[in-house]
Amino acid sequence: MLINVQFLRFIAAFLVVLYHAARHVRMSGADPGPLFAVAEATGFAGVDVFFVISGFIMVFTTRSQAGAASSLEFLKRRLARIYSGYWPFFILAAMVFAWARPEHFGAASFLKSFMLWPAPLDQVLLDVSWTLSYEMYFYLVFGALVILGVAVRSWILGGIFLLVTAYNLLRHFAWQDFSPEQYYYNTFYNLFLTSPFLIEFFAGALLAIVLQSNRGGNGWLLLTVGVAGFAAAGMSNVFIYDGNVEQGFHVVPRVLMFGAPSVFLIWGLVNLERSGHIAAERFSLAAGGASYAIYLSHTILLVATMKMGLNAGLRGLPDALVQSVFLLYSALIVVLCITYYQHAERPLHGVFKKLLRVSRSR
Repeated sequence: MLINVQFLRFIAAFLVVLYHAARHVRMSGADPGPLFAVAEATGFAGVDVFFVISGFIMVFTTRSQAGAASSLEFLKRRLARIYSGYWPFFILAAMVFAWARPEHFGAASFLKSFMLWPAPLDQVLLDVSWTLSYEMYFYLVFGALVILGVAVRSWILGGIFLLVTAYNLLRHFAWQDFSPEQYYYNTFYNLFLTSPFLIEFFAGALLAIVLQSNRGGNGWLLLTVGVAGFAAAGMSNVFIYDGNVEQGFHVVPRVLMFGAPSVFLIWGLVNLERSGHIAAERFSLAAGGASYAIYLSHTILLVATMKMGLNAGLRGLPDALVQSVFLLYSALIVVLCITYYQHAERPLHGVFKKLLRVSRSR
């Protein structure tokens, strides 16, 4: 059931929540403190974890499937999941941002945002949904590969991974394509279609292929390597990149620094589950399932309460109190989203699957 991976999905989503909450701590005039300082250095990389998980799950769930019919079924299942979870928050974002962020609301491309068509960030209504455009791209690429036989698919995935990795290493370190001087000479679709984030997706896919044939190592050791690598990446972000490694100029180092530890985290957690070391099942399934809602909802809620005066009301209060308020707020978002997932998102997902005539067989 990949319960441990579900738990990691929750952790990744919560990291992103803390990352954005840290900004609101600062906007309230408070020092972020140790927890939110760590979130500022690493929280955005919850997205990198998601991308590796995405590639892993796609291969894991289609490991015995091939052919055009299987490809179509895969795409229908993915579309039902992504749109049923996204569209309610798109509508909520439109209502909240029309009131709280009118300039951003006016500049957004609603059709592209609604359909998750790739667009520059200033045209995306719900800011965090830029990652979903990549997910849709991943789905299309992998859907095409599902048509092929499993053995052929594995070789092609490996070849694409090597090509995309080599190309982006050359772009960053040899050609300086991502430097501030040359970055904006790249077209948006050139940056999108050959993005370094593809490396993370294909790395997760290859990990699933490896783990289909063998256990692949000591789970605790692999998990420790992943956690240590993540911590080292966060420190490198602070001391080498001045906290700006998430920016487009440094996207290749970001992928290398946070993508590799993400692979080890998943690898270790899967092997731990195989050996009987499983995270709390009920919580992991509920919070992991709700991670999509947590990810999509949190910036909307943070913006709404800022507009209502929360940040201004906290100004001048002790730093520890402000930090505690936003930590509790982040926890409240999790609770609300788990409730929403169980009582609204899952039924809505079922409706979408019926509309798209998704097969009940897995």
